Amino acid sequence: MPSIRRLFALALTSVLFLFSSFSFAETKKLVITGSSTWQPFSFINRFGEPDGVMVDFWRLYGVANNVDFSFELKPWSESLAFARNTPNVIHGGLGYTGDRAKSLAFSRELPLNHYNVSLFVQKDLPFDHIHALDSAIVGTVKDSTKHAFLTSRIPEKNIRLFPTFGSLNDAAYRGEVDVFIDDLSTALYDMRHTGNSGQFTSRQKLYSFPMHFAVNKESKAIIADVERGLTRISQEDINAIYEKWLPQNKLHLSLPWLNKTAQYLIFISSLVLLTVGLFLYHRLLKYRTTELKNAVKALKDSKQKLETATQNDPLTGTKTRHQFFAALSDKRFSPSPYVVAVLDIDHLKEVNESYGQDVGDIAIKHLATQLRLQLPSQTLCARLGGGEFAVLFDLSDTSQAQRKLQQLQKTLQLSLLYIDQQVVPVKFSSGIAGYPYDGESGEKLVRIASTRMRANKKSQSNFTAGDNDDDLLAEHRWA
Repeated sequence: MPSIRRLFALALTSVLFLFSSFSFAETKKLVITGSSTWQPFSFINRFGEPDGVMVDFWRLYGVANNVDFSFELKPWSESLAFARNTPNVIHGGLGYTGDRAKSLAFSRELPLNHYNVSLFVQKDLPFDHIHALDSAIVGTVKDSTKHAFLTSRIPEKNIRLFPTFGSLNDAAYRGEVDVFIDDLSTALYDMRHTGNSGQFTSRQKLYSFPMHFAVNKESKAIIADVERGLTRISQEDINAIYEKWLPQNKLHLSLPWLNKTAQYLIFISSLVLLTVGLFLYHRLLKYRTTELKNAVKALKDSKQKLETATQNDPLTGTKTRHQFFAALSDKRFSPSPYVVAVLDIDHLKEVNESYGQDVGDIAIKHLATQLRLQLPSQTLCARLGGGEFAVLFDLSDTSQAQRKLQQLQKTLQLSLLYIDQQVVPVKFSSGIAGYPYDGESGEKLVRIASTRMRANKKSQSNFTAGDNDDDLLAEHRWA
């Protein structure tokens, strides 16, 4: 009997081994997809073949693990859809986002360089920060992490979407977009190889993320098998791939004809020219001190006007919607409580219809003036649109914020707005939301406060409509 048990165990082990081998063999029938225009990360070269850092990496993986991959590179959105909808297709390199994770299963971090996204601006434009882009056209690739990043920070009308990385770069070089965001290394690579170096300059690093591979949810079982093969790739081999595509010593590679003597002569000549130039510049500077001071003053005035135009609402002088959400973004994970309030002028439509659009604007400015006068100077106020305002009460709770709003409402009743000897009623409905009890993100707090404001406005309207008091009806009668 013991021998029979051993034979049975041996047979069972053999069956499991064959099944495991068959399953692993199935995982080897894989396709790698990615962008077809993302130079030098992944692209179709002039011979019509897949090429780039990602392609070389997976070829290196295939050699190290005896796996034969095929490559199907497509425009960026199509590559995501291909991986999402096709079993056993690996998207070879992308960043993790919550939206992508709804339909894709992600691997652990790949041993590739992090993707460092920078702000690129036309060299003659003054923008040097993402918060100053209200008036610029910003290009990005549809469905990329950069698309989601821009959507949360600048108006949608200022974003121009492109289907591929190549079409984005071409449009930038033609002057169709003022600004675009891209990986620093890949953008410099493309500008250098297309003869557009210096046309755009990097002004600010925006964010960084690691690279992963991903498959559709039904194929997530192959992730573990593929990840085990990553340990067979050395960091030296990966560094060699990056040195091939993004060499550090680009000057030496572009000027191989320079010998040591020529380099010394160029260095000495440069020193002589620099010395003469500094001497002449010093002489010229003595005669132009006054002119330069005036130019600096004019430049400061222009910069101040530009900052005012991009940060303040032109009608009320309060902050813009974009500036308000940027301030809320900076307060994410704040250790201190704060309250967001949303105010909307009651019956603004009736004011516009009865008195005209100009009087409606005056009513909006009247509320903005009272906000500045009645609230502390450090309180952030912004106009969201129409007669709607947002207020950030820092280091405050909901009861304190509610008292300040009630005080503001009373002040408006005492500070009447007169137009042609007629009283134009200016009242508002409001809603508040507190951090962290109502939410942790600024956008969510604004949505909650807006919902509560509309509910209060509707409740107030129902109360007014149901009141039969003649004086109350007269108060809400429009001329």
